Amino acid sequence: MPYKRSLYVAEPAEQAWKTDFEPTMIQVLARSLPITFETHSAVYSAAHNYVSSSRSKPGVNPCPDLYAQVKLFFAQYTERIGAAAPDDDATVPAYYDAEWDRFSRGVKVVNRLLEPLNKYLINRARDTGSKDLLTVRHLAFDGWKTNVFERLHLRLENADSIDKTRLEMIRSSFAAEELNNEDLQNMHLGAAPVS
Repeated sequence: MPYKRSLYVAEPAEQAWKTDFEPTMIQVLARSLPITFETHSAVYSAAHNYVSSSRSKPGVNPCPDLYAQVKLFFAQYTERIGAAAPDDDATVPAYYDAEWDRFSRGVKVVNRLLEPLNKYLINRARDTGSKDLLTVRHLAFDGWKTNVFERLHLRLENADSIDKTRLEMIRSSFAAEELNNEDLQNMHLGAAPVS
């Protein structure tokens, strides 16, 4: 997918998101096609340029607007995953595992692509004592918990093919403040796929 470069400083967050970030985020999360090194570098640079543009204009900070776009994106993206679950409860666990695998792997890449936003906005907010802002990775998994796991939880609980203690372990992991890498590997209802 060719990367379109835009004017980060003059561009509103919604427009920058739609042109510079969202197409690549969808590609990464859907794993339709791997992104090239050039695209990875361009998107990371776009994020860096966008968040650092606020330093050149006193009183202007576009980071919260970009953060809001990321938050909205993950809410809508995970809502579509939850809504697309099959009607047959017996197939929901396999659907959940396949989507979790695709999503969690994609989130790792998206988090790296948007690392400048984590560093400039979220880490700085946390340094000042604010706990209101979540990292990009945490936003993604929070969306998953709300729009996929909680939405499908009762159907998963009723499925005969899953271990109920494993489901409870997943619920406990989501209750933690932030999922670590070990948690991510243990979030499958069935046997975890080989990475």
